[in-house]
Amino acid sequence: MLLFTACALAQAGAPVQLNTERDEFALAGHFEWLEDKSTRMTLADVQAAPGWALLPGMPNAGFTRSAVWLRLRLEQPVDGNNWILSIDDTQLDEAQLHSPLADGRWSVQRAGRQVARSEWPLDSRTPALRLRLPPGQHDIYLRLQSQHTLSHTLRLHSLDGYLVQNSNEALLFGAYFGVYAVVIVLQLFFWVVAKDMLSGWYLLYSSMLLMVTLLRAGYLQVYLGEHQPSVDLLGIFINLAPLAVVRLTAVWLELHRHAPRLNVLFQGGAYVMALLTTGMLLLGNHVRALQLGQILTVLWFSTSFIIAYWLWRRKVSEAGNYLLVFGIIVFWIIVRLLRNLGLLPVNFLTDYALYIGSILHLLLLSLYFIHRYKALQSNLENERRSREEQKDFVNMVSHEFRTPLAIINTSIQQLAANLDAPAEKTLQRAQNIRNAIQRMNLLLDDYLSLDRLDTAQQALQTRACDFYEVIEDAASDWPVGRVRLRLDKLPARFVCDPDLMRIVLRNLLANAVRHSPATSVVELDVAGQDDGHLRIRVQDQGEGIPAEELPHLFQRYFRGRASQGKPGAGLGLHLVQRIVQLHGGRIEVQSTVGQGTTFTLTLPTGQLPRS
Repeated sequence: MLLFTACALAQAGAPVQLNTERDEFALAGHFEWLEDKSTRMTLADVQAAPGWALLPGMPNAGFTRSAVWLRLRLEQPVDGNNWILSIDDTQLDEAQLHSPLADGRWSVQRAGRQVARSEWPLDSRTPALRLRLPPGQHDIYLRLQSQHTLSHTLRLHSLDGYLVQNSNEALLFGAYFGVYAVVIVLQLFFWVVAKDMLSGWYLLYSSMLLMVTLLRAGYLQVYLGEHQPSVDLLGIFINLAPLAVVRLTAVWLELHRHAPRLNVLFQGGAYVMALLTTGMLLLGNHVRALQLGQILTVLWFSTSFIIAYWLWRRKVSEAGNYLLVFGIIVFWIIVRLLRNLGLLPVNFLTDYALYIGSILHLLLLSLYFIHRYKALQSNLENERRSREEQKDFVNMVSHEFRTPLAIINTSIQQLAANLDAPAEKTLQRAQNIRNAIQRMNLLLDDYLSLDRLDTAQQALQTRACDFYEVIEDAASDWPVGRVRLRLDKLPARFVCDPDLMRIVLRNLLANAVRHSPATSVVELDVAGQDDGHLRIRVQDQGEGIPAEELPHLFQRYFRGRASQGKPGAGLGLHLVQRIVQLHGGRIEVQSTVGQGTTFTLTLPTGQLPRS
């Protein structure tokens, strides 16, 4: 640091050597500066003033009510050209360039916000002053004053170099605002199509950001020319922009749901502060209003980050996206603020911090909203599919209930009309009623249990039970001999939800019975394993399941070709898998067409087997 300072101070004493072979000259380290707190000093006053100090870099006085005078020593060759001194600040109130003429008089040029555009030496985006010097060594004086920050980059160009720089800047700004236009148009489309409130607030926020950068870039002022408004539009937008940020944050993080009181304080405080700083600006206290406004902008951004981090720690997923998307612009806003306050040097990165930060931020934000739009589309598609599935399910349930009810009604009518019928016919009709009721019970079990698993806070209601009773109860729905039990090393007490486990067994047995020949036997094999798990195997001798249907077997409402025309709603196996997974187990299926199907369940018990 000492070496850098020594080199800069040594350089400040040397004149800038102008020559016609260069298009731009480095000025950092060549300036001397003088602070004019009264803002009334004349050229003669500053020439005689003793308080000149060497300036290591570019002017960096931050927010100040003072005027700043800069002195620069130049060496003009005999065949030297005319030069252009540009000041990269569209919000500079006034720049006065005092340069010597050949006859000993001084030329004075003025440019800036408080100078009519017709008086500017060049109709340019930023103040640009012509420099015509006679041959020899000369001191020129530049007076700067602004209600915004006095931190500027000064460049000295040849005319050709200045035109090339303007052309390059116009190209870059064209691409920059083109990105803004695409983002805003796309976001308008998302907002209209998706009707998403967050998209609407993002549209307002990006529009505010566009106005701030558009005013800061200076092209709007060039277009308005002599018809510029008397109020400080940039200052107003800078002070109002936090409102859009705060509102976007509140909607994005759903503060009204996660922290309603904090939401009121967070948004209310932003509105009060924005109105206060805007009022100060309109009343003419520009320096204090802009200082306070920029500090409050950083304060609200920081508060937003603290809130987002707090919600992220509470597992609110959208908070993580917020931290990522807004982190990049907050970083560059802080860089720009520190530069405006004179705490960071004036260079390319600090000059264009807002442009760099905002374009990266907008790109990330747009990617997020594209992802969000796709997620919304996916959710809408899932909702549509769910409604279709529910419609199909209602139709199937209606059919499934109507069939057993018709059987019950017919059997009862036959019983009532034939009271003296033989016992065999009466028993057969009674069995038909029992089978129809069993089908209705299975359907109710599937529907009500699935609804419970989908909506209840605590789907499982576990307790220690005698699993033998669960097995016996599930198998009792079928005639003796239809289901063959094989039990081995059952746990003494098995922790599970017995009601849901009955549904698992009933569904598996009902499927096996339904798809097996009437004379075949379905095997239910339940055995405790040495590793502390319980294995349940249901095996039938039915027609088997085609290989292409196996991956879809546990999907909701899926029914294979073999199930067409048979009772069922396509919920049973989906429900079985859900219950097994909730118990921490797994289910597997092996099937060969024409050779039967085997379902194998593995459940953790944590219990000792019976001796």
